[in-house]
Amino acid sequence: MFLALICFFSSNANAQILGGATLGLQAPIGDFADGTKMGVGVNLMGKYMFKENMAVGLNLGYNRFGIEDSDGDASVSMIPITGLFEYHFEGSTIKPYVGADLGFYSFGYKFQYGGHTEKDSEIYFGLAPVAGILYDINDNVTFCANIKIHNVFAEGDTYSWIGINAGVIIPLK
Repeated sequence: MFLALICFFSSNANAQILGGATLGLQAPIGDFADGTKMGVGVNLMGKYMFKENMAVGLNLGYNRFGIEDSDGDASVSMIPITGLFEYHFEGSTIKPYVGADLGFYSFGYKFQYGGHTEKDSEIYFGLAPVAGILYDINDNVTFCANIKIHNVFAEGDTYSWIGINAGVIIPLK
């Protein structure tokens, strides 16, 4: 089975390796929105286009949210380390796509008050469906915009937020 997968991926002459980054606003939703402010996020990605319209890859991100009504400096961070799958629809210059990220999220918090700092982090499983568009600026740069709905499954809780992101993707090979 493993040998068949290697042959499948390596036999595609159109295969391409891409790298990119996005930056965006992150809006907490559901119970996570209770007491959590709008945040900002950055994401680095690597993709392998194993077919003309399908990609697999990895994401590494950082999302930071402020805490409302805190008596000091307080924040929550989410660091996703996920695998990705994307399906790209046909298009000439503008190409819509859908997909999902699946993996682990490091959930951390930090409170600073009166010269005292308290912080902790936990690792949880998460899923993030995504829909977006790709716009070819030229052969070497593609603009990317997407909406991603992160869902992090913690012990009895779900932390969810919507990311509205934009960035660039470049071919690496």
